Amino acid sequence: MADRLRIDYDDLATLDSGLTRAITALEHDGESAETLAGAVGDARLADRIRGYSHGWAVHRGHIRENLVWLRDSVKQIHTEFEATDSDLAKGLKG
Repeated sequence: MADRLRIDYDDLATLDSGLTRAITALEHDGESAETLAGAVGDARLADRIRGYSHGWAVHRGHIRENLVWLRDSVKQIHTEFEATDSDLAKGLKG
């Protein structure tokens, strides 16, 4: 077992940012499907794209919920470790 715990706050911030981008992409995925459906030029194919997007919406919602939970957990970990780090540093200074 290691005798030190090292937290890279930049890595946590990068992870937070990446998760936020993924959440945003999932929120706008339906719009992307509608844009694609309008661009294909074939009514049957457009209907299939819309149908798939509608069916995928439930799964997309579950994935989004999990990503939000994960992002919020990463933020909480970042906040708590920074606070602990700060408190420990204050204790060392006297």
